[in-house]
Amino acid sequence: MPLATAAPREATRTAPAPSDTAAPTVTFVDYRGEEDIPLLMGLVDKDLSEPYSIFTYRYFLHNWPNLCVFAYIGDDPVGVVVCKIDEEPDGSGATTRGYIGMLAVDTSRRRHGIGSKLLLTAIGRMRDVGCASVGLEMEVSNVGAARLYERLGFVREELMVRYYLNWGDAYRLRLWFDNEETATAL
Repeated sequence: MPLATAAPREATRTAPAPSDTAAPTVTFVDYRGEEDIPLLMGLVDKDLSEPYSIFTYRYFLHNWPNLCVFAYIGDDPVGVVVCKIDEEPDGSGATTRGYIGMLAVDTSRRRHGIGSKLLLTAIGRMRDVGCASVGLEMEVSNVGAARLYERLGFVREELMVRYYLNWGDAYRLRLWFDNEETATAL
């Protein structure tokens, strides 16, 4: 049974920076339904090494639709984040934890803050419903993603050797919401 999640939000816009008026406007839009699955699969399959079946996508989307957010430039989807929320036993009951299952940004649109904004939107929603932390796995070889996650406050919890189907190693990362520094940063 999925946990309670924050209510879906209207799309938000990021205006071009004043110093760069040629920068395109990015629109962030919540998952709308089954018609979005081909867009999601196109973005994720292009950028992530792990192959996902339609059932994996539907597991996330049907249980936590408001934790899937797309980034658009005009009518073109250029990024997406897909997350979930779980109860995990912790010795004194259960702790609510968020999980980032997929983050993909078109290679031509990276390093413009789209991935950061997608993550901050999803992390904020998970935090709003009471998550104590947010976790994910990331390929060790993905240096750009490592910089992004570390900049947002994620820490390495574990090295998992040959974790992915391509035999790539992974780090398990976690962002904790238990201190004032993290609370004010997000």
